[in-house]
Amino acid sequence: MRAQLAITYLVQKGKEAGALLVPHRYRDGKYLASKCKQGPHIRVGSTEELLSYMVSGHSIHMSNPETRTHRTPRLIRPASIRVEWVS
Repeated sequence: MRAQLAITYLVQKGKEAGALLVPHRYRDGKYLASKCKQGPHIRVGSTEELLSYMVSGHSIHMSNPETRTHRTPRLIRPASIRVEWVS
């Protein structure tokens, strides 16, 4: 069985502290990374590609559709994101 890359962020403050955010997948199946909120935004097709941009300092659009306030993507800085391999 192949291990998978898990990229997560745990919300620290606010009404939904403790909510788990994951990279937001857009309708076209792509993820977004960017250096700042205004862009430019880079579309990537896999979490491995997303990780390579994150390592170079790009923030990632992350969300959790099961929570009230985190359904829309938020731009999360790489220093706050947790990355691990899970089987």
